[in-house]
Amino acid sequence: MSRAVGEFAVAARLPDAAVVVAAVATQLGDVWFLFGLLGLLYWFGEALPAPVALDRRRAAFLVALGLGANATTTTMKEWLRYPRPPGADAAAGRELVPALLETPYAAAATATGFGFPSGHALGTAAVYGGLALLVGRRRGYGVAAAVVAVVSLSRVVLGVHYLVDAVAGAVAGVALLAVLYRLCGRGSNPSRALMVVTLVALAGPLLGEYGFETMASLGGALGARITWGIVGGAVVHESTTTRGGAVAAAVGAAAGVLFVVVYAVEPAPYVAFLATGVVLGGVLSAPLAGEAVARRVRDRRTRAAETG
Repeated sequence: MSRAVGEFAVAARLPDAAVVVAAVATQLGDVWFLFGLLGLLYWFGEALPAPVALDRRRAAFLVALGLGANATTTTMKEWLRYPRPPGADAAAGRELVPALLETPYAAAATATGFGFPSGHALGTAAVYGGLALLVGRRRGYGVAAAVVAVVSLSRVVLGVHYLVDAVAGAVAGVALLAVLYRLCGRGSNPSRALMVVTLVALAGPLLGEYGFETMASLGGALGARITWGIVGGAVVHESTTTRGGAVAAAVGAAAGVLFVVVYAVEPAPYVAFLATGVVLGGVLSAPLAGEAVARRVRDRRTRAAETG
């Protein structure tokens, strides 16, 4: 028996309850969770409580890390084309889940497409590792390492990745983080980070992989780079308030709906390219709209207090 098959066999012998737990834990590294987390860190910025309060420049660097993780995963998978374990599209433990949750559970517990490297492991290592570096607390490193380990193990337990996929993904995520952190002023130059990420995303189409995933990845990276070049200076110098962050989150969430629709429909590659570019443009511009609304509300209340 080969090592890869042996790894899959071990995962297949685990009880269904362990698979259900893994399906929940793996969400910590899923695209929707990672980008939701990055969005909140960026939209609220320094209005968040310590220790996760970051200025929006460094939060934008984290967004670049998330986009870089996605671009790296997509490019490597399309280039290498290594398959997933047998049965990766079958959800074990479905009978333990309430009927209302069967559909989202099946989506969480299964996977399709190519398997190497694990995008969950890669994204988790890059994003949580980057957050730990920017926060700069020893406990943060421990938490990040624990999350990477849990998410990586969950992919093997679910039977959607071989162990080598998860390990390679985590290593690639750390490497991506190290390169961008070093090249981009320890997280202080999101503009350069987004440029590097765009070049990574461009590798897929240049290798001849003109498909939904590669073009969506390129569109998001390029849209983010162009948008930051236009509004980045204003965002960095914008005030940061809780109310403004809440409005920005609402604007960003509206853009996120388009992101969900695009990935659910999987339109033509050029449509995916344009749509994800618009989504990232909305995400990065949202703080300007949020703080403008917050100022208007604050000014209105001030005038009302003065005249009252």
